[in-house]
Amino acid sequence: MALTDAGGRRRPADWTALVYRALENGVNCFEVQGVDPAIAEGLAEALRAVDRRLVFIAWRLGRKLGPNGGPVRDFSAEALALAAQSALARTGLDYLDLVMLDDPRGDELSTSAMATLKALRASGGTRMLGVAGEGEAMDFYISSRHFDVLAIPYNLISGWRDRHRLKAAVERDMPVIGYGYYPRAFHQQQQQQAAQPAPRSGFWGGRARVDPLAGAGTYAFLDRTEGWTAERICLAYALTEPAIATVQIVADQLDAIDALAMTADRDLPPGVAAQIEMARFGGKAEDQDPRRRA
Repeated sequence: MALTDAGGRRRPADWTALVYRALENGVNCFEVQGVDPAIAEGLAEALRAVDRRLVFIAWRLGRKLGPNGGPVRDFSAEALALAAQSALARTGLDYLDLVMLDDPRGDELSTSAMATLKALRASGGTRMLGVAGEGEAMDFYISSRHFDVLAIPYNLISGWRDRHRLKAAVERDMPVIGYGYYPRAFHQQQQQQAAQPAPRSGFWGGRARVDPLAGAGTYAFLDRTEGWTAERICLAYALTEPAIATVQIVADQLDAIDALAMTADRDLPPGVAAQIEMARFGGKAEDQDPRRRA
């Protein structure tokens, strides 16, 4: 589960409550992705009541607070070392399970920065090094063998590039974390559909005729599967990929954690897998890729 301040700042107590709710639902892997100190404080409070060996703590590096108070990119050796030391100091942990770099470009990670990360791993400050992202440099970082873990976007419309990287990581024995299981374009489309008025009735006042084949070969079924939401179908699909070690969720609300955690114990409804494949190959690639449509 990702702990990110992208949705706005919270009190430490709010983060503590989120971590507790996740633990109650069997979620014991957390990655801090924000630069807000309240996240570390809230996580530290929650972990005081938990056996350290029972949780997996990752920390996303590569961003820091800039002069104006907003996050800025910094992959220098000094910044990475300071961020890791700050994470350990704020949480009171003896070590981090994983230090993850946040989508570095090919020219952002120097030899000295990589040496600093390896020294951190050798000293026990972290057990593993990872890299996350979808930029052009990811292929190089996967083949470099400098990293133990890979995090890439994976969802039901992932194309050949993401699937190739998934295969390359598996061949190098790199555990893969999948994120972005719910494409932003689907989320936006769902919100737009919810805001649209109900279908108008027929000319004589009767119900408008509905084409039973409407939406065939598209992703319309995501909002028409009884007992499922579009987001839960997308999560369940990502969980079916055997090459992915875990799928990362981002949840800001307590009830959202409950709903998403229960999805892990459910199988996709009959026929949904076939509908996904029909939709993937039923349209042009540029029409299906949310990165082109968002």
